[in-house]
This record gives sequence, structure tokens and C-alpha cells, in this order.
Amino acid sequence: MKRSFKSLLFSLLVFSTAYAGDKFGNLDESYLSDNASLNVRLVIAKDPKTSHKTLQLLTHDSNKEVREHAKTNLK
Repeated sequence: MKRSFKSLLFSLLVFSTAYAGDKFGNLDESYLSDNASLNVRLVIAKDPKTSHKTLQLLTHDSNKEVREHAKTNLK
């Protein structure tokens, strides 16, 4: 329960700090691979407003579903 709550809070933090023009553009590879949970990476990969740079990073994610969503949004 505590982990879910922390994950939700973290997701909200990510969403609130992202700016609309280049959504999630400030996320780097080390953050995405080491700190972001699978749920956070999925939400970012599914969002059509995610920056091109971040989607490029997610095309090399360890999770197949994240990679597929990122590739779809790059098109």
C-alpha cells in the first residue's frame, strides 16, 4: 500500500513538473532506466505529447510494451 502511494505521488510529481511545450523533455536516460517505475515509463511512452528525445530513449527500454508505445508515438 505504501509503495503504491509513493508511486502515485511520484507520478503526480513527474506530471506536475513537465511543461507542455516539450513534455517530459527534461528526463534523462539514467533516470528512466534506474529510477522510474514501469508504470511511470508506460504513462510517459503512451503520452502523445512526450518529447521526441524522451521517446527515443524509451525505444530502448527493457520492457517490450514501453518500447512499442514509444515507437508508435515517434511516428
